[in-house]
Amino acid sequence: MSDLSPISFMFVAAGVARRARISLARLVPSRVNAAPSWEGHGEAPGTVALGVPVTDPGYWEGRYVLTELTLRKADGETLVVNDAIVSVTREKQIVRTTLVGLNGTIKEYICDGDHEVGITVGIVAVDAGGQIVDDYPGEGVRKVRKFLDENQAIEINSVFLSIFGIDRVVVTRFSIRQETASNRQVIDITALSDEDYIIKSNEY
Repeated sequence: MSDLSPISFMFVAAGVARRARISLARLVPSRVNAAPSWEGHGEAPGTVALGVPVTDPGYWEGRYVLTELTLRKADGETLVVNDAIVSVTREKQIVRTTLVGLNGTIKEYICDGDHEVGITVGIVAVDAGGQIVDDYPGEGVRKVRKFLDENQAIEINSVFLSIFGIDRVVVTRFSIRQETASNRQVIDITALSDEDYIIKSNEY
């Protein structure tokens, strides 16, 4: 496969979120109704740094959190999307059997189903220098469509999807509605996770 240069779509980013604030949490002895004893612990109690979420609405005003997503076709062409929100749904394949006199059903686990991946992509019009312009992002939409029209699995990579072990998907549906009130176009994509399988047979 050939390695083509990545295509990157920029979008509005008023700033980069700073690191989460750090608070110190003091260790609390687990002994109750007795003086604490640190004998045998090797060292005196100390403090550790714990990350805490920033929940102040004022802190996030004018800020955007970027969730980058990378797509790669079989021919090596790569697309990097900087504005993407992903959701993952998975349904287990379970056979339920109803028996007379039994409250509820008997569940028999068969296998795990595919992951259904929902992706919302935002594309903003930019000029040759990467500056945002007041125009419809037609060229960006055309390039994204090339990946959506693929009739085979495409590689996909993001920090979020890696948690679920998803690195390849098949696009099953996409939806786009023309937006004329801004220079940003949203595309909703539905895909299924795809894996390689080896099927063995004992019949020769």
